[in-house]
Amino acid sequence: MDSQTRAKNPETPATPVDWSRVDTVLFDMDGTLLDLHFDNRFWGELIPQEYMRCQPDDPECARRRLEDEMQRVRGRLEWYCVDHWTHFTGLDVLALKRELAHHVAIKPHAVEVLDRIAASGRERVLVTNAHPEVYAFKHRLTGIGDHLDRIVSAHDLFCAKEDATFWERLQAVAPHDPARTLLVDDNLHALASAHRAGIAQLRGMRYPDERGAPMTSDDRVLLEDLSDLLDGLT
Repeated sequence: MDSQTRAKNPETPATPVDWSRVDTVLFDMDGTLLDLHFDNRFWGELIPQEYMRCQPDDPECARRRLEDEMQRVRGRLEWYCVDHWTHFTGLDVLALKRELAHHVAIKPHAVEVLDRIAASGRERVLVTNAHPEVYAFKHRLTGIGDHLDRIVSAHDLFCAKEDATFWERLQAVAPHDPARTLLVDDNLHALASAHRAGIAQLRGMRYPDERGAPMTSDDRVLLEDLSDLLDGLT
């Protein structure tokens, strides 16, 4: 679905953020500030295709082996680790990412929202499971880091955001008051982990992939797009 023509659903408006209670905004990267379409294409198409191509004797067995490994490490730091997948597949993962560089894109309204938050005097912190080299690759293409105050990779903290330990260790590198913090993230498991850690306000993303199907959640408020955050932001 084209994000430029997609209409917001008037029957399920996102609950406005209580900006009077926010000093720090934590943003995820892929699926939140950047379109998840790149990652879906990369992991759903290119990596399986290349891994099977390199094992022509039994490509179907290779496909199952890759799927099993993805299932085994999903939600763990290995899932997001370039080194892990390079070792497992024997592929140059970063080089393959460059082949799809034209699909790396900032989500609609992301820069406007980040700049408005800065103008309001609040801190903007990127908290991403992405490997530092992947962040650097995407920053070079989008300049997204220029609109953030701090960049924190889960790899620097040695645990993924799905792990409660992440939020404890985050305080050491990006001090914040959880009661006055907003997290925006498309990962429902990371949002649940942050909720248990005391992060007061949480928002998910209805469309992490701008061309993909909408997400649903019974537990989290989902933004139709990032412009929902502008409501009440002064």
